[in-house]
Amino acid sequence: VRAQASPAMLVTGGLHDPRVPYWEPCKWVAKLRDTKTDDNELLLKIDMSAGHFSASDRYKYMKERAFEFSFLLNQLGTEETLPPPAA
Repeated sequence: VRAQASPAMLVTGGLHDPRVPYWEPCKWVAKLRDTKTDDNELLLKIDMSAGHFSASDRYKYMKERAFEFSFLLNQLGTEETLPPPAA
């Protein structure tokens, strides 16, 4: 990791991941935040109940995918094209 501009990132991890311990994405994001030279978002999301392959429950899985897609849509600026909420 070196000082440079990076794209917006959503970094995810799982508390019960036997392959990548939860502290590894935490350390990586901390180092990126210390060295980044831009104003792009760098978000960290640790799932406190899942492991390496995310959620096994299909509804939780869909909720996680929705979270990731909402991050992508936000980065594309789609919140500006949405109609205002109903009063």
